[in-house]
Amino acid sequence: MAADLPEMGYVEPMEPAPLPPAGFYASLHAGYVMPGDVDGEIVPGPSVNIEVDVEDGYRFGGALGYDFNSMLSLEAEASFSELGVDSITGAGTTFQTSGDGQTITLMGNVIVGHQYDRWRPYVGVGAGAAHVDLDVVVNGLDNVDDSDWAFAAQAFAGLDFSVTDTVSLGARYRYVHIGSTDYTDEANDPVSIDSFGTHSIEAAVKVKFGG
Repeated sequence: MAADLPEMGYVEPMEPAPLPPAGFYASLHAGYVMPGDVDGEIVPGPSVNIEVDVEDGYRFGGALGYDFNSMLSLEAEASFSELGVDSITGAGTTFQTSGDGQTITLMGNVIVGHQYDRWRPYVGVGAGAAHVDLDVVVNGLDNVDDSDWAFAAQAFAGLDFSVTDTVSLGARYRYVHIGSTDYTDEANDPVSIDSFGTHSIEAAVKVKFGG
C-alpha cells in the first residue's frame, strides 16, 4: 500500500517577515484640523467670560526620528496650524470678528507599532511647547495682535503602507492639547484663552535613511 501513495515533495516552511532594520528617518504630514470648544476671559474693567467660535483649519509639519525597529520609534516634530476666528460671545453679546490664530508646536514623540507585511499600525504620544499667535479684529474696532507660549501634548494613531523598503505612505488621527495663553489687546486689556484641544485627520509620507 505504501508503494501506491503519491510521493510528497519537501515543503519549505514559511519564515516570519523580518523586522525592518534600525535607522533614521524623516517624515512630512498635512491635514484638516477641527477645534474643540475655546473659552477665555477679557478684563476691560470687570472680568468677562468669553466663548470663541473658531473655524476649522489646516496643519502641516515634519519630523526627524529614529526607528529602533518596527515596534519603537523616537522623533522630534515641528508643525504649523492655522484656525480662523469667526466670532466672540461675552456678557450675552456676540461680536463678529476677522482674523486667525496660528500655532507652532514643537514636540518629542514616542511611537509604538508593529509590522504586518507592508502594513504598520501604530500609536504615539508626545509633549512639548506651543507658540500661539492671535491676530483678531473684533467688530472692526478692538484688535488683539499678540502671542504667547504654552505647554502642549498630543496623542495619535495611524497606519503606514510601505511602498518600497525606504518609503511609506500613511494616514493618521491626531489630538493636540494646548495649555492656557495670555494676551493684551489694543486697549491694553488682558485677554486669556483657556486650554483647548484640536482634532485632525492627516496624510503622511516617511523616508528611511538606514542606520
